[in-house]
Amino acid sequence: MPAEDSAAGPRNLIQSLASTVRADGAADQLSTREDAVGWLRAAALLPADGGLSGSDYGALLRLRDSLRDVLAAHTAGRQDAAAAARLTKALADGRVVLTVDPAGAVGLASAARASYSNTVALVAVAIAAAAADGTWLRLKSCAAPGCGRAFYDGSAGPAGDRCESHSAG
Repeated sequence: MPAEDSAAGPRNLIQSLASTVRADGAADQLSTREDAVGWLRAAALLPADGGLSGSDYGALLRLRDSLRDVLAAHTAGRQDAAAAARLTKALADGRVVLTVDPAGAVGLASAARASYSNTVALVAVAIAAAAADGTWLRLKSCAAPGCGRAFYDGSAGPAGDRCESHSAG
């Protein structure tokens, strides 16, 4: 399987979560706790019987927003220590374990038992996978006014700053 194909899963998860709201705040798919639960279930990030407490919901919004801030820094080609620190703090709610299979392959998996902690762990594993396969720094947020949609910049250079909907040509 080409690296591009194996990278799609983690990229899609990161892009989907980051794209649950537009930059202008319109069309927020996580606008209420109930909406967030529905979105997380549809994304297979929360079991059918799982829910979110009020504090979990607030933490989910902080996770999404810090992820968006990091992707915006990727788009601008700059480092943002504050955004990275916020994302690191938001990911601390996840419980991640190192796994080893019989063939000796090593990976990361969720060790969380609580619904929200498992959701965060799955996002953390996706980010780690994207970093390992070299796609993390190419995950960006669209710089078009009012958009902010997360996208994978597959351009030859690091200059892509618009999603497919807003790219010229």
